[in-house]
Amino acid sequence: MNGKTLKVVEYNLTFGTNARLVDVFGCFKYIKNNRLYVIYADNNSKYNLIYYGSSHVKNNSILCMESNDSKDEEIIKEFIFKVTNKENLDGFEFISLDSIESIEIINSNKLEIKGEVLTSLVDITIPKPEIKEERVTNDTPKKKSSVGKLLPIIIILLVVGGGFLYFTNTPEKNTTIKTMNCKKSYSDDKISAKVNEESIYNFDHNDLLESIDTTLVYSFTEDDYLEFINKGLMYQYMPDANTEGGWDKDDSKFTFSVMKKLKIDSSYSKKKDYEGVLIENKNDGYTCQENIEGE
Repeated sequence: MNGKTLKVVEYNLTFGTNARLVDVFGCFKYIKNNRLYVIYADNNSKYNLIYYGSSHVKNNSILCMESNDSKDEEIIKEFIFKVTNKENLDGFEFISLDSIESIEIINSNKLEIKGEVLTSLVDITIPKPEIKEERVTNDTPKKKSSVGKLLPIIIILLVVGGGFLYFTNTPEKNTTIKTMNCKKSYSDDKISAKVNEESIYNFDHNDLLESIDTTLVYSFTEDDYLEFINKGLMYQYMPDANTEGGWDKDDSKFTFSVMKKLKIDSSYSKKKDYEGVLIENKNDGYTCQENIEGE
């Protein structure tokens, strides 16, 4: 079967977050209605859910959109039954995923299936990674010369000595950098989530704002979390391609996290001095821990 594990449409991921992966069991045209579908499930998900939708192939990506035809669910069930029972699939025309690298999920439909059926789908359609055997050789490692062994030590001594001379001969400078940690909890009624927001404001030696590191953690009930993920609402909350940041989700805790880093420039319209930032945040209902200093 022509299945494949794909990365969900690229976002600017930094801060060590992981890209979302899905197992695409097939992208196919149903010959009777001449429509294109895609069917997938979250990679290593603990839920026995598959997702499907109308599809469109563009360049090296697949687009998934919600299907509103009531007959489509029966088509998907027919596909699952025939694949897992290894029946004839003449009514389906498969699209090759060989050149496909990602999937863009606008929204999708979901269908709960038995755990053993989902496992069978993965086993039949998704290729297993190749296990490379390590070559064992009888080559005897070449002995390093004594100079080669001492070279790293010599380099370290030179670096340490140079650093010592620099700091002992450089006039004393004020190295204190101030930061301010501000927190606030509130509700986002649009997605039925509790939001814990935390921002770290970084100031230079003149107490002027340089950058802001913001983390927002959205906490859901299980049902609201599944709706948030399955309907693709999570993509509306991710940093866009022009924002430095990233995102992460935790299926076991039903949380979705967003990290953003803002570098302050002339377009920033809020207060930039330390006291002004503190007063502004307190007026907006944030609790701030002031004047955290590092020497």
